[in-house]
Amino acid sequence: MEHGQGHGNGLEHGTWLHWLYHYKILPDWLPEVVPETFLVVLVLSAIVILARPRLRTRNPGKLQTFLEFCVTSLDSFVRGIVGEEAKTLTPIIGTFFIFILCLNLLGLIPGLTSPTANINTTVSLAIVAFLIVQFYGIRKQGLVNYLKHFMGEPLALAPLMLPIHLIGELARPLSLSIRLFGNIFGEDMVIAIIILIVTSVLGKFLVPLQFPMLIFAIFTSFVQALVFSMLVTIYITVAISGHEEHH
Repeated sequence: MEHGQGHGNGLEHGTWLHWLYHYKILPDWLPEVVPETFLVVLVLSAIVILARPRLRTRNPGKLQTFLEFCVTSLDSFVRGIVGEEAKTLTPIIGTFFIFILCLNLLGLIPGLTSPTANINTTVSLAIVAFLIVQFYGIRKQGLVNYLKHFMGEPLALAPLMLPIHLIGELARPLSLSIRLFGNIFGEDMVIAIIILIVTSVLGKFLVPLQFPMLIFAIFTSFVQALVFSMLVTIYITVAISGHEEHH
């Protein structure tokens, strides 16, 4: 199965992980993007666990150099938006970025699909991001002060401003989930259609006409992971600084 095939609704069992369903290890009603997502978690965890004992302050290896570059870049990215709060936010935002990027790229591997091309995955990520934003806002300002921002000033306008602010706050996870899902699902469908056309016209004489789209998919996967992470960072910044200060 090529990138983008068989995950329009995430229920088709056609990837390398189909054996989990064949041997009844997983129930048939469970979308196949779930074990694919856990596969990404296991691979990333294994990389970190294996790399940690080999960390050296002098003469670092290639893996350590690459990991240090990733951490430094992510910290600079987050620090440029939130300032000193980056020391606590970089691990969270960095996790979002790396995890989403790997989920996006997973579909480029033949026999696997992109979990982020399934709306259930992107909604779950957006809900987690929404809860993190609320947590940091309440922790920084206190529950009472945080809620006051939703009422606006003067308080006489609270009956009007409160619904508006609540709708705007709830629209954020909706926007995050739909944007990520739409872009990844769209590029996957284009690749799948190109492969279908090539195989229908040329038959067994396969020509990798989808290759330019695969290169573009790598770029868009990176961009979408960056956009999601950047928006979450901005939302946290607004929550911890106050709506009025942000405006």
